[in-house]
Amino acid sequence: MVSYVFYDDTDCGGIVYHANYLVFCERARSLLFFEKGMLPHNTKHGFVVKEIESSFIKTLYLGDKYKVQTTPLEIKSASLILKQEIFRIATCNTALDTPELVFSLKVKLAHIDIHTKKPCKITDSLQDVAGFFTCNDCI
Repeated sequence: MVSYVFYDDTDCGGIVYHANYLVFCERARSLLFFEKGMLPHNTKHGFVVKEIESSFIKTLYLGDKYKVQTTPLEIKSASLILKQEIFRIATCNTALDTPELVFSLKVKLAHIDIHTKKPCKITDSLQDVAGFFTCNDCI
């Protein structure tokens, strides 16, 4: 799934706010869960962001079409590290010959107990995390 840059994503010059690149990546991670009929949390456990490294490479503009690509880098019993890249795939509905990398993110997600706020083992229903986070066509 892909998405567009909407007016509320931008400043008065039509440039995407820097914080919205993080929002786009968060939406992509959430969609990966939703597509599996799951939520990123339940009443006992959930994933939270522990660390982020980001690189702003180019700018997205109002009307640009983009996709977020998510790749697992490291999977442990209570955490995982993902690489997320945002690619511009069209400008004002004109498809690009080659997608342009505009943003790159490395994020460490900790799996925690919702009540104690302490790390806990990723539940059995999420053990197939590697397959879970390999959707390249998700927003």
